[in-house]
Amino acid sequence: MATVKPASRTETQKDALETQPITREQRYQMIADAAYFRAESKGFIGDSAQNWIEAEAEVDRALLQSGQLQPSPKQILQQKLEGQLKELDALYETIKLQASLGKAELRIELEKQMDALSHKRQAAQVKLHELSKRTEGAWEDLKDGTEKAWDDMRQTINQIANRFR
Repeated sequence: MATVKPASRTETQKDALETQPITREQRYQMIADAAYFRAESKGFIGDSAQNWIEAEAEVDRALLQSGQLQPSPKQILQQKLEGQLKELDALYETIKLQASLGKAELRIELEKQMDALSHKRQAAQVKLHELSKRTEGAWEDLKDGTEKAWDDMRQTINQIANRFR
């Protein structure tokens, strides 16, 4: 099957960005064009699925910034989880500081809990990374596991924080 080369990257993107509102078909074509140009720049060697994922992220970022695309449920979840991760990291650092100032007995117990939390944070970060790698149509299967990892981590850090209240 012959590959049809798009007109030009800038013309395709310019045309799509001037159109209000963006349709699914236009978004799809923009992603296809961007994926094609990614593959072309690599000599058509490599992972076409990865080219598509990267192109999708690039196009969606541009469309979101231009206000022509509303965030998808996947993007909303990702943004929410990234924000929560930053909040939990800040709380983690506060608890870590308080633990270092506590009595030796309490400090040892908290260090064990903080170590367990660190593993849960890594698992949540992996889930977030996996979520970001999925296309819009294939992320739902990760949603429940990602939210569970987050809930588990949040519950653990809240239990640790309650020890200082």
